[in-house]
Amino acid sequence: MSLASIIAFNGMSQPELSLLEHGSIILEPQDGATLFAQGDPADAVYAIIAGDGHVRIGAIDRRSKALMVEIFRGGDIFGEIGAIDGGMRTAAAVIEGKMKLVKIRRAAFLSALQRDPSLGEALCRMMARRLRRTFELFQDATFESLEVRLARQVLYLAEREGRPTPHGIRLAHRFRQADLADLLGATTRSIITVLNAWRAADLVLYDTDRALLTVRDIAALRAVTEADRAE
Repeated sequence: MSLASIIAFNGMSQPELSLLEHGSIILEPQDGATLFAQGDPADAVYAIIAGDGHVRIGAIDRRSKALMVEIFRGGDIFGEIGAIDGGMRTAAAVIEGKMKLVKIRRAAFLSALQRDPSLGEALCRMMARRLRRTFELFQDATFESLEVRLARQVLYLAEREGRPTPHGIRLAHRFRQADLADLLGATTRSIITVLNAWRAADLVLYDTDRALLTVRDIAALRAVTEADRAE
């Protein structure tokens, strides 16, 4: 087990990391497994130490409408909010793909937070970034069109984990049209309409069978996000 690859723990000494690892558990859940559900007790923090998949964080309402809040990959931690404030899980965490995680007991995590100021500083920076992104998403949901919101999400994913190909920047993971709809709390039909328009304009390629999205023209897609402001 090694937590040295986790960004939030980069400033910690090896003895402190060893204490944090003590009593932690390595998990290799199956694709599609739910680590925890919205409303569950927050008894641990999770760290992604290996794998080519991601963890999908989101929620489902009473009418089975889904919302994907965030996607975490190797080097990330998640579940820290409930561990810090002692509350319930605010969203569900679902495994997509092959991954290896470390489940860190809440008590061990809080003890490390008390002992090591570098962990607290790293967490503050991480949570500030996530809060900024949450505010941006909330602002977009209030003021922007669906096309602009989708363009910003695709650009965010492309910049975070895009892979260069001869045809453009391909998103590293599979995103079905329903998944893209969940990113925005939209309908699948509305996402298909936007994707079809983008494909006609040669902004993106979308392989429906493999659910792979490739951005053909980053600059043109970024221009979509600025269109409403220019009007």
